Amino acid sequence: MKHIINYFSEKFLPRWLVLLFDLSVVVISWGAALLLRFNFDFISVEEFFNPLHATILFPVYFFFFWKSKSYSGVLRRSTTNDIMRIFFAMVYAGMVLAIVAGIGRILNIELLSIPFSILTIHALLVTTFLVMSRLFAKMIFKRWIKIGKDAKNVMIFGAGQLGHTTLNALILDHSENYRVIGFIDDNFSLHNKYVSGIPIYSVNTAFNKVIPENNVKEVIFAVDNSKITRKRKSEIADKCLNIQLQIKEVPPVQTWINGELQAKSIRPIKIEDLLGRNSIQLDRSKIEQGLKDSVVLVTGAAGSIGSEIVRQLIDFNVRKVILLDKAESDLYDLQQEIIRKKEKTNFEVIVGDVTNKTRMRNIFVKHNPTIVFNAAAYKHVPLMEEFPYEAVRVNIGGTKIVADLAVEFNVEKFVLISTDKAVNPTNVMGATKRISEMYVQALAQSGKVSTQFITTRFGNVLGSNGSVVPLFKKQIEKGGPITITHKDITRYFMTIPEACQLVLEAGFMGKGSEIFVFDMGEPVKIYDLAKKMISLSGFVPEKDIQIKIVGLRPGEKLFEELLSNKEILQPTHNEKIMIGKDRKHDLEFLEKKIGILLEGIDYIESIQLVDQIRNIVPEFVSMNSYYSNKNAEELTPKGQQNYIKRKTKEHEFALKNEGKSNKEKKILSVE
Repeated sequence: MKHIINYFSEKFLPRWLVLLFDLSVVVISWGAALLLRFNFDFISVEEFFNPLHATILFPVYFFFFWKSKSYSGVLRRSTTNDIMRIFFAMVYAGMVLAIVAGIGRILNIELLSIPFSILTIHALLVTTFLVMSRLFAKMIFKRWIKIGKDAKNVMIFGAGQLGHTTLNALILDHSENYRVIGFIDDNFSLHNKYVSGIPIYSVNTAFNKVIPENNVKEVIFAVDNSKITRKRKSEIADKCLNIQLQIKEVPPVQTWINGELQAKSIRPIKIEDLLGRNSIQLDRSKIEQGLKDSVVLVTGAAGSIGSEIVRQLIDFNVRKVILLDKAESDLYDLQQEIIRKKEKTNFEVIVGDVTNKTRMRNIFVKHNPTIVFNAAAYKHVPLMEEFPYEAVRVNIGGTKIVADLAVEFNVEKFVLISTDKAVNPTNVMGATKRISEMYVQALAQSGKVSTQFITTRFGNVLGSNGSVVPLFKKQIEKGGPITITHKDITRYFMTIPEACQLVLEAGFMGKGSEIFVFDMGEPVKIYDLAKKMISLSGFVPEKDIQIKIVGLRPGEKLFEELLSNKEILQPTHNEKIMIGKDRKHDLEFLEKKIGILLEGIDYIESIQLVDQIRNIVPEFVSMNSYYSNKNAEELTPKGQQNYIKRKTKEHEFALKNEGKSNKEKKILSVE
């Protein structure tokens, strides 16, 4: 018996075999119905019994079994829908047989004159036997297939429809032996009730009593995200992690295979699921109206933010999307992704550099974009401390080129993707992004342009290139240690899709010159984030995987800000978006200073370049950086030697350049 069941655990029973079984139940039930009708008087049964009755019963039942497909369900996965198919087949078959029996009586045909009592008893017996056979097959499969396997005690958070579906998926899974101890639910009206025989508990009862008493190993979230806040979800997850429970989550319905949830699809919960916020309600009509029939240029399209903006843009009614980036491999991957998912999307991929003015002008001439999302930027803080001229060239120079072309070609809207590191910057990257903010603000405030310049500012995005989450994941996979710069360092976090949704919303909310600041929620301690990620991976922090403090990186500060002291915050209709009213900026002054800055990247040293940045951004104060040491005697011996060499080189260069034009200076610097 076990051998047979094991065989059919991988191979399902053929439908014809199930139909044959159902028809045999019809025959057996007929004999049972006669015995019951005649009170087990075998003589009376023998007198009434007529084999020709089968010629009436078989065609009728066969037809309605076939019509209702009651035999087509997988027995081990029988549901209420399968039971209802059997029920309707029996009702219709009983009605037809009753009509036939009535006609037999009217026409006085003995073969057809079957008593209604026998037909009723027979229908009830067939229904009962068929339903019980489904339930019995389901139970046998569960018991025999999982016998000998150690049961894993689990609890399901959420006793609604999704929780019940999850329960069925666990019961039907034969790769592992799950024992569902109970449901956990916040709805007090469900407490002490049952779903499919499984009790429902409150959170306190579950964690204080049920889980420890039953040695529960795992909690599965089976609640739609629209019915639970991310904060509440994080609170429950913390309770699980504190007692070292594994946490899993039911994936979105649209990802289920053939519309059915399978136990193997239930995945471990990710840190992004706990740090993000509830889904954002976008003003889609306003965004659709703003994007309608537009040609949209996205710079930095292959990056984390740029690529997600592209993904969301192609869901709207745009005429064309232009994807620009110099990272050809990532750009190619994004191109192939769009082709696979959106066959009819009109888009074009361009490998190019925003700092190449001639190339950028050609792109504007050819495509004439009406909307620009400028996401191209260098964002890695320590690297930009080491290579400030690249931060100036791309973050300032690239933004200026694209913004100036937007003005020249009468682009309707220019949206700059900025960062919280631009507020009271302590590093080169943040300072260069602040200058790019100031420049587009100055253009908007000048009153000389028709383009609406919008700035969006937000903090770290989860899973972006260079962020701590992917880094921690790699370190955990290697067995640790996880490295963090300071135990007290905190950061704001937002998911990439959430950030890009807000960028779109803000882009069509603004009229020009605004800085839109996003509600980043509560700041997260990186040390706590590291501990949580270790626990979610099934390890014990500081025991299985160590957390190592390595010290602040160059330009890094403990706390990030979203608004400076000189900016005023104003609410909008979207509670997650606020307007930071910036101070006035002199366009002529900025153009002059930025021009000097961009010329200097070819021939002056890093310290001088950073000093020039400070002249434009007075609030820029280097922290934990080489640039915070202005005097040579404050540097290391090696630093002193390099400093002397640079100063000598600068002096010699100055003598050569005396009286030369800027163009000649650049030629000499190359030589």
